[in-house]
Amino acid sequence: MTLAAGVRFGPYEIVSLLGAGGMGEVYRARDPRMGRDVAVKVSAEIFSDRFEREVHAVAALNHPNICQIYDVGPNYLVIELIEGPTLSDRIKAGPMPLKEALAIARQIGDALEAAHDKGITHRDLKPANIKVRPDGTVKVLDFGLAKMSEQTGANADESPTLAMGATLAGQILGTAGYMAPEQARGKTVDKRADIWAFGVVLYEMLTSRKLFEGETISDTLAGVLTKEPDWQRAPVTTHRLLKACLERDPKRRLRDIGDAWRLLEDTPPTARRVGMPSKIAVTLLTGISVVSLGALWRAALRPTPAPAGVVRLSLNPPNNATFAGPAIATVGVPQFALAPDGRSMVFVASIAGARPTLWVRPLQADEVRVIPGTDGADLPFWSPDSAWVGFFADGQLKKIPAGGGPAVAIANAPDPRGGSWGVDETILFGTGSQGIYRVSASGGTIARVTELDISTKEGSHRTPEFLPDGKHFLFTVRGGQPAQTGVYAGSLDGKTKKLLIRGNTNASYSPSGHLLFMDGGTLMGQRFDAEHLELRGQPFVLEEHVGLSSIPTGAFSVSGVGILALAGMLSEVGRLTWVDRGGNPSGQVGPPGNYMDFRLSPDQTRLAASRIDVKTGKADIWLTNLALGNPAPFTFGGFFTNVPV
Repeated sequence: MTLAAGVRFGPYEIVSLLGAGGMGEVYRARDPRMGRDVAVKVSAEIFSDRFEREVHAVAALNHPNICQIYDVGPNYLVIELIEGPTLSDRIKAGPMPLKEALAIARQIGDALEAAHDKGITHRDLKPANIKVRPDGTVKVLDFGLAKMSEQTGANADESPTLAMGATLAGQILGTAGYMAPEQARGKTVDKRADIWAFGVVLYEMLTSRKLFEGETISDTLAGVLTKEPDWQRAPVTTHRLLKACLERDPKRRLRDIGDAWRLLEDTPPTARRVGMPSKIAVTLLTGISVVSLGALWRAALRPTPAPAGVVRLSLNPPNNATFAGPAIATVGVPQFALAPDGRSMVFVASIAGARPTLWVRPLQADEVRVIPGTDGADLPFWSPDSAWVGFFADGQLKKIPAGGGPAVAIANAPDPRGGSWGVDETILFGTGSQGIYRVSASGGTIARVTELDISTKEGSHRTPEFLPDGKHFLFTVRGGQPAQTGVYAGSLDGKTKKLLIRGNTNASYSPSGHLLFMDGGTLMGQRFDAEHLELRGQPFVLEEHVGLSSIPTGAFSVSGVGILALAGMLSEVGRLTWVDRGGNPSGQVGPPGNYMDFRLSPDQTRLAASRIDVKTGKADIWLTNLALGNPAPFTFGGFFTNVPV
């Protein structure tokens, strides 16, 4: 019997009907005692004593991703009312971007792990039983309640958990598609059945396609027992996880949901890129080149080829990864740093939507490894002995052993602008629109080293880099009067502030006695007297088409033994290309160009893209009507105008 609005149901006042099916109805109700709205699930059968014990066990689960049970009666449950669509509603809108899908999947996994630790199995995990609140919080409903079928005599195939807004026919058929094979055969199930359902749900989020679907329940269950999933529809970086969850033999299936994320982080280097998260792909960078500085000096000072025997090594990102980092989303320039001893390079890379992490590549070996514990890494730099890497993540300055180990937080740095590690264990770092700060590498009190000149309206001091004496350093002043913007020499005692190079650039000291700096997209060199802090002679070109970010940071790094690493922009050879999900090109958009980033309009009729002028190093946004193919500049003259939305 359906309850009308306004009817009192025990202490609860019925507001409206939310859903109905063979197992009963779900109502929105008001709890006047607590002053809150709740959901009341009324069963068509009286609960058994055993079922009530199960409910009390579930009610003891206190987890932010699990829907809370407030009360239980003879034939009803009172639970937390979750606003927002179900995951099923979200999936109908189309495949989710990998980052969004994994964010939801992690919360589902956390909920399952908390329940499994208490010996509770969901048994009916499906998108209709998962809510996504407006703030992105995931709530899993109906934990453990599938056992109701054992108490009420309902057919086990007829999903006993009643999703809000569900109808009986769709509910039963939908549930069959998420059953583990052992569950479909009527065997006893445990937490591994939830892990199977988790894999099915993740696949559906990534593809917007039901993994097992048929016209009847029998057809659907036959697919569960026999059908091989089409793995190529899902991003390649999820294949290991999906296959581990969807092993038909529960003995070979992933045993603990808490171990799932290792299968994402440790993607084999031989995996082949198959999936594409969007219709457009663009390659921003060709790789990082490593070359002897001596060869470049000779090539720059004399118009002759580099001598025989000089090696130029090209480093590309790991398979299934891209050079990345929080800053790359806005500037299209990789972040990397050579170790002072010249033996290794650290760089920032991300695998298919995961948070960026630090990676290390020895220059003498063809191998690369990730440094665990560096999620969200940005702007890495080395300790003088090449044993530690400093970096920024989650609003903090951190350090971590280059060979692996726990990361150590050193200081708060909410808006990083680069760092440098001195020989006396002092670290300099820039943050936000402020000066340069110093702190001990072991942590402690931070102290400001440089002060902004208010009279010239300086905007910030950034990209510090120690000079050989460990007492002086280079840094960039940005903002304020154009004549004051440039690279300065400073000192730890705060007494030195000397303009060396005008322009938006950073600078690095080479052991050959030169400063390296950017002029637009060109890497320049000039002799430098580090003792007197004076430039000598005339600047000369070292390399053209080198990346320059809007921080600004040139895409180059110098070791203490005369090795240079640099990354170039594409020099007008990049193309925006339509591809299908198999990675097959199906047409190009606009002319060749040095593209940084892009966005499709919601109706997919126009494209906004940031392009860099390789002659000036500046970026502007161009708009293209995709039907007409006529790109035109939308902004003019900014240093870096990018990230259109």
